[in-house]
Amino acid sequence: MRFYHAAPKETMMKIYAEGILKKSWDGVVYMCKDPIDACKFLVIRGMRQMSVIELELDEKEVEESHDHSETFFKCKEYIKHGDIVLSGDERIFDYDFE
Repeated sequence: MRFYHAAPKETMMKIYAEGILKKSWDGVVYMCKDPIDACKFLVIRGMRQMSVIELELDEKEVEESHDHSETFFKCKEYIKHGDIVLSGDERIFDYDFE
């Protein structure tokens, strides 16, 4: 299944170059099922330009996160425990909300 992770463009370039999407401080990678939904979590923090990587993951490896307000963000968020090793075939989309 496809999931999407958003990050600042510079960070996304580093992620892709290293070939690994590293877990955050709490041991998980946060994702959404729609690229625009993934962007919402950066826009709320004041970021307007970002990149989104498309990840193909087994649904069994992913679980729904309950650390945000689904009503506020109007979307569900998902997590995968641990790092995600990239295949090198992932698509990256750039977004500008200026």
